[in-house]
Order: sequence, then structure tokens, then C-alpha cells
Amino acid sequence: GEGVEELVACGMFLSAVHGTPPHARLGEAIVRQSGVVRANCIDCLDRTNLAQSVMARWMLSRQLEGLGVLSAAEREGFSSGNAACFPHLQRALQELWVSHGDALSLQYAGTQALRSDLTRTGRRTLHGVLADSMSS
Repeated sequence: GEGVEELVACGMFLSAVHGTPPHARLGEAIVRQSGVVRANCIDCLDRTNLAQSVMARWMLSRQLEGLGVLSAAEREGFSSGNAACFPHLQRALQELWVSHGDALSLQYAGTQALRSDLTRTGRRTLHGVLADSMSS
């Protein structure tokens, strides 16, 4: 998708952990990051948080593959949000970003984030729409 080329070009930082890879010393840099991706909040914290959650899922999948935790097929499933691929990790990542969005929104706007149902489940729900009407 759009923006993936930028993420790939920036790369990621990865250091050796507990013998992975076998030839590296603990803490040794295996891969070096060459750039940073910035997501601006021009007019909507909620859309920015949603975009950042997608980037975080994508990058985490690559880091886990680099550490040998995920295979290439599992990486693809995880990065696309396939709920059957490591469901507990998927849920934890979703909750992290919902909480992140709420914390930022409370700081800047004084209310919880809107559209948190979209970040949490990947789709809008009636409950989410009603909750948003109370906060906006």
C-alpha cells in the first residue's frame, strides 16, 4: 500500500537477543535503521492514531520475523491483522493503540479518542458511533 515503500526504505533497528542469530553477541546491532517515518496530526488525532497503529503492526511483524519468532507467512498474516495469527498478541497491540489514542486525546482535547472501535476491531460498530456522539 501507499507508504510501505517509505517504511521499507527506513528499515528497522534490530539487536541480537539470547543467541539470535547464533553468530552475534548479545546486544550487537544486526540491522541498522536508516530513517524515521513521521505521522502528522493535521486535523485529526484519531486518524493519526489509526495510521500509527497500522505502521506499528507492520513494523512489529518485521521485527519478530528478524528475530526468528515469525516465519514469512506468519509475518504476512500478522501484519495484515489476521486475527487467527497470534490472536493474543494482536489483541494486546490493539489495546495498546486504543489506550495510546485515548491518552493523547485526553491530553489535547479533554475527551477519549473517537473511532476507538475502528482501532480496536478494524470496523465501525453501532456502539462506537453512539459512544463517539457522546464525546464529540
